Amino acid sequence: MADVRSFTVRPLSKQPNPKADNKDAFRIYLSSSSMASSRLRAGDLCYLTMAEGKPKTAIAWTAVENIQNTVVQTSRALQDRYNIKVGEKVAITKIDGCLQELASVILADITDTERLEKYGEIPADERHYWEWALESNLSKCEVLANGLVFELDLKGQRRAFNVVTVQPQTPGYNNHTIFRFVSKGTKVSIGTDMGEAEEEKSSTRILVESGGLGGLSRQIEDINESLSDFNDQHKLVMPSFYQSNRGILIYGPKGTGKTTLLQQIEKAGWRQVFKIGSSSLGRSMNESESKLRNIFQEAVRSKPSVLIIDQLEFIAPKRNSPESQSLASVLSENLEAIRDASVLVVAATRHPNLVDDSLRTPHRLGTEIELQVPTAQDRAEILRALRGPVSAGLSDSFLDLLAEKTHGYVGADLFALLQVICRKARQRQSLEQGLSLQNLEISPSAEGEDKAGVELDIQMSDMMSALQEIRPTAMREVFLETPKVRWSDIGGQKEIKERLQNAVERPLKHAQRMQRLNVKSKKGVLLYGPPGCAKTLTVKALATEAGLNFLAVKGAEILSMYVGESERSLREIFRKARAARPSIIFFDEIDAIAGRRSSGSQGGVNVLTTLLNEMDGIEELRGVLVVAATNKPDVLDPALMRPGRLDKLVYIGPPDLEARRDILRIWAAKSVLSPEVNLDDLADLMEGYSGAEIVSICETAGDAALDEEDRTGQEQDLKPEHFDIALSQVKRQITDEVIQEYEHWAEAQS
Repeated sequence: MADVRSFTVRPLSKQPNPKADNKDAFRIYLSSSSMASSRLRAGDLCYLTMAEGKPKTAIAWTAVENIQNTVVQTSRALQDRYNIKVGEKVAITKIDGCLQELASVILADITDTERLEKYGEIPADERHYWEWALESNLSKCEVLANGLVFELDLKGQRRAFNVVTVQPQTPGYNNHTIFRFVSKGTKVSIGTDMGEAEEEKSSTRILVESGGLGGLSRQIEDINESLSDFNDQHKLVMPSFYQSNRGILIYGPKGTGKTTLLQQIEKAGWRQVFKIGSSSLGRSMNESESKLRNIFQEAVRSKPSVLIIDQLEFIAPKRNSPESQSLASVLSENLEAIRDASVLVVAATRHPNLVDDSLRTPHRLGTEIELQVPTAQDRAEILRALRGPVSAGLSDSFLDLLAEKTHGYVGADLFALLQVICRKARQRQSLEQGLSLQNLEISPSAEGEDKAGVELDIQMSDMMSALQEIRPTAMREVFLETPKVRWSDIGGQKEIKERLQNAVERPLKHAQRMQRLNVKSKKGVLLYGPPGCAKTLTVKALATEAGLNFLAVKGAEILSMYVGESERSLREIFRKARAARPSIIFFDEIDAIAGRRSSGSQGGVNVLTTLLNEMDGIEELRGVLVVAATNKPDVLDPALMRPGRLDKLVYIGPPDLEARRDILRIWAAKSVLSPEVNLDDLADLMEGYSGAEIVSICETAGDAALDEEDRTGQEQDLKPEHFDIALSQVKRQITDEVIQEYEHWAEAQS
């Protein structure tokens, strides 16, 4: 069996015009040593195997230029026919045998609309002249394949023809994708209504393959179901009222794979693909409309074909006024015109509401497919697709762990994350081994040369470091604080920690247990208590330990003097949190926006109403936990604390004796204390102080030690007398009356 090697695709230095001359279009050029190592000779048949899709046939040839042993040169025609991109890796395998000879070739007249209007259709009595002239051009080409384009000048007309069907002499012989043209034995004909070509091409199935796309299996299945209208195999007779699918609208947040999915649809087996974008249309509205109509006419003549429109909202935006410019009316008109043609329009947008409503009807863009933020399982599939074959340092278990830690990340984020992980590993490994970054060879070069080097070793520390840099796309436009607080940084409060952990971690780790008992996850938690008792710190630790996306919002920051701005800001926060779920929205000082409603505070009422609707309105809040903190729970509106909203009330009061000891130990571990200092005795003296006040006492004691250093000129450790000074200066702010007020409020809620 011949050796299988991987080569990097590069273009020929001199590319012929593919429409004028397709001679040698399917030759691939290798260096002499590559030909020898692959056991190939000039003229041998071989298979080109890409990362996805079926093998394609080509003819091996020795390169005239001096090229590297890991490079294969290909023509533009071959790249277009096989959807191979420059820089892509292909495997080359020798095939035993020779090319199959062709019995017949059917071509379609694909002359552009402007010239076709001038020339008209080829008359039936003149068709044999054109077929005779085409036969001469095809004989020069020698090797043919579906999709090749030829231009021909005859009778003062310049027309373009597309090969739509090739029929080998041996029926059913389809192992190869290219065939040999025989001058005297191959019949050449021009199709008129394409009916004959459609019949010959019935064995080709238009299908979107899932290879290389992770986490989109359901969406691809829905698309292929819509493409059933374009496949004739075993086609059932549909009722008279049935209409074929004409349009698909793909929508989803940024980075979820819309463009990648469109590229996969392009490779589904269409006779021709047309791409429509704002740059491909004219500058004026009239010019754009004319070009758009011409593209649709070309698509009808090249059926089955597909029109790809990325970022539809820029071409056909929702019209806010009669003067708004939009091509929606022209698109609608052409979508109506292709009712009986085998033409599909596939468009993509971030949000369907940005697109003109006239396009979102059952007989236009009738199929809408949503690309959601991927789940943990979807993220694992995406990571495996990005990685490709198993490589060192990126095992399946490593990717599964990474998928669990990347809540809210979309495909583009995961790709960027893998890049940063590799760079972190390279930097760490070079420092460990004492190698310079310039001399450390990590992977094959851009030209595909496999150089001997040190293998990249990816570790958990590289992942954790990269996660701090690459944040989810959905979170970048929101005020985001990445907490770096652990439970170990907070002294005491074990019961509170357990209650909060259960509220957050149970829905993530024990969803099946909750479903078995018909228990729904909590939507909101209210932390209340005196100032300085670590409410904010507790929420930061909660988000860090659970690995959730964390949106920190101060209540006062939402308020705006402009009507409707506060409500819009609040809705945007919840929208981002839903896109990046599971996530935590933390409202600090929530009393600023959720006070009791009264007739004299209409602005605040609107903000509160928006908050209530977002938490428990028509659209259910899933995967988002709302945590709020306040020092004034008595001023909050009662509707905010009913079941389904902030239904879990957690009182965080002054730390008890054990908690005070923990706080002192955590602070003292980073300082220098004299052996005379007894932390247990200090904890007894600080009864009634809040956590913030205890830290303030320690820092004030440190200032006293620094003052003594200034007087004596010698370094000082923290001594009992320094803490005595601090205790005399930092006064207790939380009185017994304040504690009783919180207790009375809690009793009123129960």
